[in-house]
Amino acid sequence: MSRIFAVGTGPLQDEGVRLASGQCLRTWHFTAPLLAAGHEVSLLTVPIPGTTEEPPPEAAVPAKFEGFSYRRAVANDPSRLLPVIEEEMVRFRPDAIVGINAFPAWLLARAAPPQPFWADLNGWTMAEGQVRAATVGHDRDFPHFWRLEAETLLRADRFSTVTSRQADALYGELAMLGRLTRDTFEDPFAAAVPNAVYPAYRDLRRPAPLPDQVREKLPPDAFVVLWSGGFNSWTDIGTLAEAFARAFEREPRLYLVCTGGAVSGHDEETYRQFQAACRDHLPPGRVIALGWVDFDLVLALHRSAHLGINMDGPNTETRFGARNRLTNMMGAGLPVLTTTGTEIAEWIAREQVGLTVPPRDAEALAQALVDAAGRGESLEALGRKGREQALADFAPEATLPAFLDWARSPHHASDRRADSASTQPPELLRRRLLEECAHPDPGLFRAGPGQNAVPPSRSLRPLHVLWRNIRRIIQGGSR
Repeated sequence: MSRIFAVGTGPLQDEGVRLASGQCLRTWHFTAPLLAAGHEVSLLTVPIPGTTEEPPPEAAVPAKFEGFSYRRAVANDPSRLLPVIEEEMVRFRPDAIVGINAFPAWLLARAAPPQPFWADLNGWTMAEGQVRAATVGHDRDFPHFWRLEAETLLRADRFSTVTSRQADALYGELAMLGRLTRDTFEDPFAAAVPNAVYPAYRDLRRPAPLPDQVREKLPPDAFVVLWSGGFNSWTDIGTLAEAFARAFEREPRLYLVCTGGAVSGHDEETYRQFQAACRDHLPPGRVIALGWVDFDLVLALHRSAHLGINMDGPNTETRFGARNRLTNMMGAGLPVLTTTGTEIAEWIAREQVGLTVPPRDAEALAQALVDAAGRGESLEALGRKGREQALADFAPEATLPAFLDWARSPHHASDRRADSASTQPPELLRRRLLEECAHPDPGLFRAGPGQNAVPPSRSLRPLHVLWRNIRRIIQGGSR
């Protein structure tokens, strides 16, 4: 068995936790099977960037979850986290390190560990950066997103992604960064690890009465549609609002109950759009927006709602991303209705375990909502079918065979071995990467209020310059 130091997004879903983030669930998705396999694990969790307040006096504090002791960082400032990470690597003397989610993996890449390093890139950073740029109206953050992605790609030995499409994109990035060489010809760099059903959802039993704080706001015959989680940039608020406006007119029993809200530090605009749509276009009292609530209430609603919903726009992130909410709704036995576009939505359609509609089709979504409200027991039977299939295909251990095999015998990628024949080691590429991203095109940062900083044709110029220079480095040339 191995000694593994893991850094993942937190907090874990302990009592009183209100941010039921998919990133936090992903940390336990990877950690629990390691413990079950008998590995010795030291875990540090770090908050999602943008979710912390004033810097506390301690960078990390002891914590415990389901009998497992770990350390929970209470700040996400890299200057405070990196010393904690470096001290733990010296104290624990791990055989391998694991970064779970993009920000923790980047922190480990910055720490430059000598041990074999597995980086779980849960979601494609560049696609998420693009959809955020569309939301905020400028492209100025792309050098930041690329640096976050590329530093990890240059340092880690193995990678996991949340979809097979993201794994394909990752191979393209590795090629651009010079890591597809003769040394790595047979290296299985990337493994797709779809989201697993979180155990708390798996253990639910349906149906159950609505929680009192929700039931008192609804009529006895209400048909409850549940939105669970953040309103992120890829959510199509316009279509969602239009569809519910039509469905509310046709089906008086229909109500939408929402848990979650703005994605702090990343996208707070989409939730504001949703609130405005509810206020301006939907009848009063038909949408119950609870915000971020205790995890126990989230679970209770998964037991008692009649239908779970997911709504995506047709964008790059939808193509490459995943939807934790769908996996866990199905794991709980809650019937689901989703737009197509993601891999998990295609799985739902292929296995016939849920309802799907095309993106940007408000009429199709409205009619699907009305039809679902009239299905009765057949809808609950669809939920049971989805649960059975999801628990088979998305059990944590079933999604992690490549990772658990590597954890039993951690090893470096071929281009990070001492005997590598690669003409340029990743460390040199990393230094050049930092030089390029530290001095992006100044035009990126020149913009007046409400203006895009640079024309689209120039907004990605730093990446083109970076790739050109990396090709020269690989070929042995100079800048």
